[in-house]
Amino acid sequence: MSDLSREGHRKRMRDTYLSGGMDNAPDHNLLEIFLSVIIPRRDVKPLAYDLINKFGSLEGVISASPQDLMTVKGIGESTAIAISSVKKLNDRITKNRNKNIKRIINFNDACEYCVNELSNEVVEVLIEVTSRNDGSIINKYVISRGCVSGTNIDSRAIINNALRDNAAYVLIAHNHPSGSAYASGEDIDFTFRLLNMLRDMKINFIDHLIVAGDNCESIIHNPLFQNHFKDINR
Repeated sequence: MSDLSREGHRKRMRDTYLSGGMDNAPDHNLLEIFLSVIIPRRDVKPLAYDLINKFGSLEGVISASPQDLMTVKGIGESTAIAISSVKKLNDRITKNRNKNIKRIINFNDACEYCVNELSNEVVEVLIEVTSRNDGSIINKYVISRGCVSGTNIDSRAIINNALRDNAAYVLIAHNHPSGSAYASGEDIDFTFRLLNMLRDMKINFIDHLIVAGDNCESIIHNPLFQNHFKDINR
């Protein structure tokens, strides 16, 4: 009887999903229906709860490494790979959007590009984008990948990349994975130092952007920080 009840529950969930009725479902229900596909002959509702309790949220489950997922009883290698691949696929889809961005000529272009690159990162990552006089992108570099609390910044690497590319413009951006897109004092001081270094090299500094989810904020052109950057020319 329990098997019949479980199969009936699975069918009801799938029917609801196929009819578009899962859009507002709780996170554990969405995870349950996903698990029911990759673990077809088991009651996976308790497992969905165990995973969310272990990692704190649906996002935490999807972002967990296969090794960490396998510490949860009932999660084997194949299931761990399937769960973690969801984020990998989403990351790839998001970053692939930048294939259509050939030029960065305004703030909206810069934000769209950097959000695509950084919005799904779970640790702080600093990127550099070099471009020509017409705004066409030359290269994108990952300058640093750090822990959630910070990232090491190598100013010399940024300068060397720009010189090697013979770039007219440099854009940098980093993400705040678990915070707001507001700049810290350290962010502002670093931006000011880098601005002066790039000026010495006759390279234009487009901006230093901070990404938090889908939000994107400028440091150089934020009115709150104009006393630092009042002489910048774009």
